[in-house]
Formats: sequence, structure tokens, C-alpha cells
Amino acid sequence: MDSPTYEFLSKEQLLSYLQEHGIAVVVWNETGTMECALCKMTDAKPCMAARAENKTYTLRERIAERLVLMGFRQGQVGFNNIVEAIAVIAGLRRGEQIRVTSDIYPKVAAHGGSTVRNVERTIRNAIESVWKRSNLQTLQEMYPYPCDNLNGRPTNAEFLINMAGTFR
Repeated sequence: MDSPTYEFLSKEQLLSYLQEHGIAVVVWNETGTMECALCKMTDAKPCMAARAENKTYTLRERIAERLVLMGFRQGQVGFNNIVEAIAVIAGLRRGEQIRVTSDIYPKVAAHGGSTVRNVERTIRNAIESVWKRSNLQTLQEMYPYPCDNLNGRPTNAEFLINMAGTFR
């Protein structure tokens, strides 16, 4: 694995460490549903109590956290492009037309000093790799939208727009 491994003696020690480092904590409870470790709210999104613990918990950090839970790797080039694209889409007004190829990709490319073609490709590769190697049940829980694509994964536009909807 790319990430360092830490061992904790108790659940409370682990939760304390995560909260000290500004990580919103969501755990599985005894009934098999996710809940916030701070307020016991059962929802996949970090709750207001978890966000209040860390005043600098930004939209991009929430997006990145959710993507990591889904199986995306932070070191992957497309990861930052996906975070930026979702943040741009989430920032649009409700009802505003979302044109991923002609509007969103150029903004992401300008932000990252890249090209539109590279942005599209890195996002596609990141989504493909997660859908190939991640636990399908976890993906379905974190991304409950239908995937009618022949590849068995959502298209870039479907993924970005659906994920942005969870952060609006």
C-alpha cells in the first residue's frame, strides 16, 4: 500500500488521532450503517459536528476525503483533476447548464496548468482504475447512481455531475 500504517490500542485513541488531524470520522455501527463518530448521525457525508471540529474543512477536502473512501489514490494525476472538476460543478448555480467538455475541463486545465485533453484522459483513467480494483459493494454505497455504460463504470461527465450533486 502507498499509505503509512498506524496501530492504535483502542477505538477512542484512533478517533482522537483522526479528529486532531482534522479528519471527519465516519464509522460503521453495529447495524451495518455508517455514522459520524462525533454525533452518531447516520449519513455518508461528514456531519456538521465533524466539520465544526475543523474550521478549515473546505469543499475540496470533503471531496478528496470522499474520493479516497471510494478507492481513488491521492497520488494519481487524475485525482486532483477530479477534485477540482467536482468543486467547479458544485459551485455552479442550480439549474445552470453543465457542459463538462467545453466549460469544466478548460477551467480544470487552466487551474492545473495542463491541457483539456490531458484533464479528460487523467480523469477517465482514474475512474477506470477505481472501478476495476475497488470493492464493488463499497462503490455502490458511495456512488448509488446507475452505470449504464458498456464499460461497467460511469462516464466522466456522469461521475463528475453526480458526485458534485452530493456536495451542493
